[in-house]
Amino acid sequence: MHPSAAIDASSSQADMRLPLEEGDPAADGRMFRRCLGQYGTGIAIITTAVEDRRAAVTVNSFASVSLEPPLVLWSIAHASRSHSLFRTSGRFAVNILSSRQMEVSRHFSSKVEDKFADAAWSSGPFGSPLIAGCLAHFECETHAQVEGGDHTILIGLVKRARRFDGEPLLFSQGHYSVADSHPDASPTPETSGTKLDTTAEGTIVSQIFEAHNLLSTTFDEHRRAEGVHLSVARVLACLYDRPGLRTDQLAAATLLGQRDTEDAISELLARGLLVSFESGFSLTDAGRHLREAVRSRWVAFQHAQIAGIPEADLRSTIRTLSKLIDKNRIAD
Repeated sequence: MHPSAAIDASSSQADMRLPLEEGDPAADGRMFRRCLGQYGTGIAIITTAVEDRRAAVTVNSFASVSLEPPLVLWSIAHASRSHSLFRTSGRFAVNILSSRQMEVSRHFSSKVEDKFADAAWSSGPFGSPLIAGCLAHFECETHAQVEGGDHTILIGLVKRARRFDGEPLLFSQGHYSVADSHPDASPTPETSGTKLDTTAEGTIVSQIFEAHNLLSTTFDEHRRAEGVHLSVARVLACLYDRPGLRTDQLAAATLLGQRDTEDAISELLARGLLVSFESGFSLTDAGRHLREAVRSRWVAFQHAQIAGIPEADLRSTIRTLSKLIDKNRIAD
């Protein structure tokens, strides 16, 4: 069979699949967001500063526009607290996050008043904050602004760009992920081969973050076998242990953020896995059974992952992790 014929046949088979959901985006905004989530993206933190005022937003709307001149774009919601500052500052920086910066992404997308207080950053030559540990920085002058629905699209003229070694942090289908080479793709000279990280970033803490990201991604096939994704699984687990939590409490406990938590609650309610009370939410019997099924898979997954690792190594790792947890535990 000719390669193009094989592709056509594959496309025809794909067209015969039934959609998970469909409808009018204007009537169902959450469905629209879930469909958009099928397009995986990188994650960037956009920053700006005017005198002693600084702002930062986490986005996945960043894209290149032109090489000559070098233009990029991103968009910010009119409802954002930082909207006016980005509109008037005349400049911004795009900070592309690495696979080790999932918590950085969550921090800068939170409702913390001063997001820079607990972050590692420095002021760039063009005045915008540059976040440490990123894969790339683009320092821009605002070239144009376009109103698009409930967002403003900001186009920037890149005045300075730089990149660093590492892997990107990705976001797809409602959760964080990391890149992996496609089995049918041949690596290029620039991407093939691995190097031992002996820098300050190659510490046990960075290894913990990387292991967490990789294990979560690997376990995702087990979640999906039970018909759930990461945010839904986290809300299920949280309400199983602590029934009665409100949306804001769930967002804080699951580290998902308000929007993803609301989406997960909406999905669970629609599936009859959750009931709503004035004081909060609780799982139905079906919801508890689903949580128990996911947990059973998690227990089996853990046993499979640690199989073959010497007991002494496991005990040593647990002792180290316990010390880190105790050191950073927030008192109730």
